[in-house]
Amino acid sequence: MAKKFLSFLGTNAYLHTRYQINDHISEPVRYVQEALVKYLCKDWNKNDKIIIFATTGESGSIKKNWENGRFNNFDDFGLEYEPEPKGLKEKLKDLGLVCQIEMVPIPDGIEENEIWKIIEIIDEMIEREDKLFIDITHSFRYIPMIIPSMLTFLKATKGIKLHSIHYGAFEALGIPQEIKNIPLEDRIAPVRELTEIYKMIEWSEAANAFLQYGSGKRLIEQIDKAEKIDKKTRNFLNPLKNSIEKIDEALKFNNVTELKKADNLKIEKKIKLEKTPNLFALKKLSPKLEEYLYQWSDDEVENGLMAAEWCLKNDRFAQALTFAQEAMISYFCDIFDWDKSNKNHRLAVNFMVKIALGKEELEKHASNGDSWFDSTKHNALDKLKNVDRKILENFLEVSGWRNTINHAKRGDRTHMQKEFPSILQNFKNVIVGTQNA
Repeated sequence: MAKKFLSFLGTNAYLHTRYQINDHISEPVRYVQEALVKYLCKDWNKNDKIIIFATTGESGSIKKNWENGRFNNFDDFGLEYEPEPKGLKEKLKDLGLVCQIEMVPIPDGIEENEIWKIIEIIDEMIEREDKLFIDITHSFRYIPMIIPSMLTFLKATKGIKLHSIHYGAFEALGIPQEIKNIPLEDRIAPVRELTEIYKMIEWSEAANAFLQYGSGKRLIEQIDKAEKIDKKTRNFLNPLKNSIEKIDEALKFNNVTELKKADNLKIEKKIKLEKTPNLFALKKLSPKLEEYLYQWSDDEVENGLMAAEWCLKNDRFAQALTFAQEAMISYFCDIFDWDKSNKNHRLAVNFMVKIALGKEELEKHASNGDSWFDSTKHNALDKLKNVDRKILENFLEVSGWRNTINHAKRGDRTHMQKEFPSILQNFKNVIVGTQNA
């Protein structure tokens, strides 16, 4: 794990410019890398590294700007400030930094296979958990397209951390012919930090993890990491985090009783972009988040079936079976007026359904000293007479599938996946019919 500054060296003859990085204004430099490295890497140690990617060939940036700094038209581009121009190699060496400096040759990237080669080269330069500082000022135009996807890939494969992405906006001063006439003390180009723009991808990934997989951890991390947020907005974000945490916890442990409808948070309306522009992604994601947060109800059976549908939609079959079976058990407990939070009452549901279908004899479950069961079993059986036999059979089938899957048995997976969605829908229809009766 190390800090690494990655930069792409171009082929142009660069004018001397002063760069403003936050509140710091650099001395006049020809290469933006000089200003960035001096500002970012001054305290780095020998394990850290500055990596300059430069193109090969007679017209490549290695010959033009890495090895020397003299151009035929250099007189027009600042000779008065540097009588003996040096290439970036010597410029970086002159800074006397402790960290390593390495130039890495790359192809031009004109052909698709060359672009993939550049990606491969970048990947080879990164180790696990490196912290990356990236400069794209003089990169080819396709490099900014590569960087976001490359960072996402490296986060997944090597656990890298992104510190910052920088762009020296030299063109903000005008065209070179105009800029060379600007006095050097006034020739100040801003360095834009584009890190927040990349964070849109992180917000999207975090929201997707929550909406598709029920994992709110990354979304909460994004909210916690968001900076420059006023107190009013931060106070609003806390209940949003609490709602995400509760649903995350409920889905993680298959606990339907913990699934509750979130308070009407109105995310989009409460985020004021003029005050918190870095929450743009969260504001725009809010309709999807609100739809997800508000879909839950205070009805345990309804929530269980909804959770089962959600799991099925997102290929979490075993979890879907668990939610469905538990919702069905709660439904029967409600019919029998049994306590659905009582473990013994829930276990007895399976007996009653089997007895109602003639798969077990009532006498086998007589007494055993359980006065509650003896007093209620006949009433429960009478109520099951009004339940469609197909629903009772479906319940036992789902229970059997759940036991098969949860005990690591294979079973007929093709049959399960084919039949379960219609069983779930049929049972949902029964619930809706019961509520509307």
